[in-house]
Amino acid sequence: MEMDRAPQTNWREVFDKHHAALVAEVSLQLDAALQSNLQSKLQSHLQAAVSAAVSAASAAERANAVRQVENVRVATAEALNQTLRRLRQTPSEAAALGLLADASAPWADKAVVLSFENNQVENSQVHSLAARNLAGDSFSFPLDSAGAIQSAIESQDPMVALASASEISADLAEGFVPAGSGDPVKAYLFPVVARQTVVAMLVAVGSVVAAPLELLSEATGMKLEMLSAPAVLKSLKNPELVQIAVPSIPASASGAGRPWDELSAEDQKLHLQAQRVARVRVAELRLYHPEELRKGVFAGEIYDALRAGIDDARAGFLEAFLSKSATMVDYLHLEILRSLAHDDDRLLGKDYPGPMV
Repeated sequence: MEMDRAPQTNWREVFDKHHAALVAEVSLQLDAALQSNLQSKLQSHLQAAVSAAVSAASAAERANAVRQVENVRVATAEALNQTLRRLRQTPSEAAALGLLADASAPWADKAVVLSFENNQVENSQVHSLAARNLAGDSFSFPLDSAGAIQSAIESQDPMVALASASEISADLAEGFVPAGSGDPVKAYLFPVVARQTVVAMLVAVGSVVAAPLELLSEATGMKLEMLSAPAVLKSLKNPELVQIAVPSIPASASGAGRPWDELSAEDQKLHLQAQRVARVRVAELRLYHPEELRKGVFAGEIYDALRAGIDDARAGFLEAFLSKSATMVDYLHLEILRSLAHDDDRLLGKDYPGPMV
């Protein structure tokens, strides 16, 4: 009897089944890889687009910030320039100090300019010369009632203090911060120095920008110093004198004060020679004794520091010029005052003998 045989699988059918399964698996893996790669690329492009947008925004913001800073810088420079022009044209100390109070407006909410009867703490009175946005426009109080103002006078440097009764006086503190309006605020003190003395002070409160106010206070001090300087002789008409560029000389120390046109030709020649000799002798003192001169200026005792050289120059000038002409001016003294002491006679010292005529 024949046995039933199970159908045998053809090898080609087996191969076809495995091939189909392999193709399906590879297709799935390829599809997955393609999908993953596409998502990665899309994410990368998206991040790049976001970064570009952020960079563009940042660049625009930076450019805008730079423009704003430049605009502020130009506006500040222009405001200062305009104020300095006006300050140069002020005819008096009162006008200069009033301008200081007004010109502080862009850099402080409130300001007052103070003057002092003298710089001694005892029996010295402080007065307001000009005020802006204060509760009251006139203030007067003893200097010893304002500790911070005293300290600023002594140091001649800007200071920051509380706008309180003990620091800037009760009257001024009330003017800046009326009672019941809150805690004391900061007060910025800017001394106005002329001829090495604090002659006034700018006190500012509220949104203070210190640098421009310090600059304006220093410029005001220079203007006050110019206004208080001695009168200066005009250039003389003699052509020879113009050619040698005679230095400016204070008229208050000009000796006999004879007009140049009234001098004889011999006297004119002697005057010109005296001026040249005075400049040379003083220039030698500056050249050969710079350290002694520096110490003398710092101590306010130039004569003591250069006594031997000054005495020798004075003796020579007296013999060569002052003794030979009744119209002669002590050009040596004037040159010492101008070149060594910068027209501040106090720097010469208490022992300086003064002009010889």
